[in-house]
Amino acid sequence: MLFPLVYFLVAFFIYILLYEYYKTNTRNKIAELDSLKNLENTQFKFIPTSTNNRSINEIKTELLTNFYFNRIRIIFGIDFSASNEWQGRKTFNGQLLHKTNSNKIYNPYQKAISELGLIFEDIFTSKVEYHCFGFGDETTKDYSFFPILGSGEEFNSYQRVLDAYLEKTKNVVLSGPTSFTPLIQQFISYGIHCRKDFTILVILTDELKISHADNSLVELIYTLTNLPNICLLVIGVGDGPWQRMSYEEHRLRELVFKKRSQKNKEFRHGIIDSNIVYDNFHFVDFNSIISKPDKNTNENYLARAILTKLPTHLKQAFKNDANIANF
Repeated sequence: MLFPLVYFLVAFFIYILLYEYYKTNTRNKIAELDSLKNLENTQFKFIPTSTNNRSINEIKTELLTNFYFNRIRIIFGIDFSASNEWQGRKTFNGQLLHKTNSNKIYNPYQKAISELGLIFEDIFTSKVEYHCFGFGDETTKDYSFFPILGSGEEFNSYQRVLDAYLEKTKNVVLSGPTSFTPLIQQFISYGIHCRKDFTILVILTDELKISHADNSLVELIYTLTNLPNICLLVIGVGDGPWQRMSYEEHRLRELVFKKRSQKNKEFRHGIIDSNIVYDNFHFVDFNSIISKPDKNTNENYLARAILTKLPTHLKQAFKNDANIANF
């Protein structure tokens, strides 16, 4: 009679432990979801580089007035991780985010390339040069990236980028995990060795694989903010959730400026810290913009979202060029 009672007490004790564990775990998940929902309405400390109340024409004029580089290089980095298979449930009718439809501008990656290409070519005309790479597929996973065409040849128009993407997507096997680090490292190398060009890395992704808690990433972003001739844009496509984009951007910015305030002169990734911090990284939720009913509003809002920081950035670059360390 004693053994059944012992078994019952042990089982009851285990049940209580499991109940408390799942109750606590559920409570934490609910709290995290509530926190994410509130992130969009939270006011974060922001160190501005430009005002947001200018018209698109004013921004364009200011950009052209202060653009002294030989050309502008746009590098697209496209996410081919497996999560693209389910990240279109809400925003792409449950379809694969890389699904194509003959030669139409169909999926969100194609739409983002097209919209951004139109914006850049409208401003810089013949000065624009494109490169395009993929990452997160079966061959590169989280440690490398691959060229969309050949060995990484340049494109002279965004339409050629779209054509190459359409052809390459037919044979890419989605995989993962996702990492932006290899692309950002290569991007920094471009900035160091091609100072007469202005380079923008546009990462198109269905997952925000950027965290202020990642020390190695903070170091990369810190190095990036030393360079006057580069800019990083992370464009979120698919379901997200993207509420955390604004939070991570502001937290990274705070950490970078805090690191700058320490004024430690030391080598980082092959360059010496400059005296200037360039506010040259920005995260954008593409779906929240293209979901607006008015097409003109969409284009203006997207242009403002990606261009608003550039004029002040360019002014800083040439005003303070003498203070930047020689590479």
